[in-house]
Amino acid sequence: MDKAERKEREFKLRRAEILEQAEKIFAAKGFHNTTVAEIAGASGFAVGTLYQFFESKEQLYTAMLTEKLNMMYSGVRESVAMEEDTIRKIECLVASQFRFVENNAEFCSIFIRGDHLSLSEGSAALRIRMVADYAVHVSFTEEVIREGIRAGILKEMDPRMMAAALTGIINSCASKWLAMMKGASLIGNVPFVIDIFLEGVRKNAH
Repeated sequence: MDKAERKEREFKLRRAEILEQAEKIFAAKGFHNTTVAEIAGASGFAVGTLYQFFESKEQLYTAMLTEKLNMMYSGVRESVAMEEDTIRKIECLVASQFRFVENNAEFCSIFIRGDHLSLSEGSAALRIRMVADYAVHVSFTEEVIREGIRAGILKEMDPRMMAAALTGIINSCASKWLAMMKGASLIGNVPFVIDIFLEGVRKNAH
């Protein structure tokens, strides 16, 4: 590994540490009650050093949100791509999202709190990006459903509406679990979600 590669690797590790510590503090205190100095201190850097990675607290917050959400979306796509059967694809799609929520409960609580809706700088751009990324995710879900329709496994209904319905069930269950944070794991709700969804869209449902 040459000097440039080592420098790039070190930069990425430091940036990742800042994002990790920022997530913890944002989860505990919220965006508006968190200071750059707190994040820098928790990360082991001086404030000036932190600004070499992120120009502002809002840019740091935006990076944390978008990169973590993209991690979830890419994880879902990778999980689904490993399956051939439509029903298994849908099960993996649900399970992957639930697993992400369980493993990133602090982050998800930040997202649900909705501080990103009241940012003073760049909030419109952030919302546009988040909406666009979410639309891509719903379109991916829609394509999985289209495959099921073409294979004769699912009813010939509007696949976009079916994808929206499945996504809504997933989000509702995840939000309830985050609010409770107790009892059975969220992953344990996968069969429940699948039953609710498929009984409405599977051909010859009983």
